[in-house]
Amino acid sequence: MITLLTESDKETLEVGRLLGARLGRGMFVGLSGDLGGGKTTITRGIARGLGIEAAITSPTFQLLREYEGRERLYHFDFYRLGGESDLLDLDIIECLRDGVVVAEWADMFSVPDVDEYLIVKFYWEGENRRRIEFAGASAGAGGILEEIEPDLRKFGLKKA
Repeated sequence: MITLLTESDKETLEVGRLLGARLGRGMFVGLSGDLGGGKTTITRGIARGLGIEAAITSPTFQLLREYEGRERLYHFDFYRLGGESDLLDLDIIECLRDGVVVAEWADMFSVPDVDEYLIVKFYWEGENRRRIEFAGASAGAGGILEEIEPDLRKFGLKKA
């Protein structure tokens, strides 16, 4: 497990940008954690890393937002889904074939059957400080984390 501490939205956004610059089609990024903990903020960074300049907002009431970039970004919110059948109705498998999937509240369901995934958890550690844990990763996602490790050191990188 890799743990980071960010002190602002700007830093959380930068962590996302570093990830997004290296993510490719078929990658599932599952986000979970405290309300307001940084799930949408890191998604904004991932979008920037994918070359997406559009305003990224939480898909809470739409369940899914789609953005065009170097890779297409499918931004899900699992919070309001009634069950795993809803994921199939939203065609998450086709989204994975077509781009990068980022899912907020991903801990509400099991990780879709994918080859490449990254599980990220957020915790408040103070008024502005967030602890970000990369709690699970496929081989490819683990390689991405190793690749960006030098850049992540400025965020108090710790490995467990």
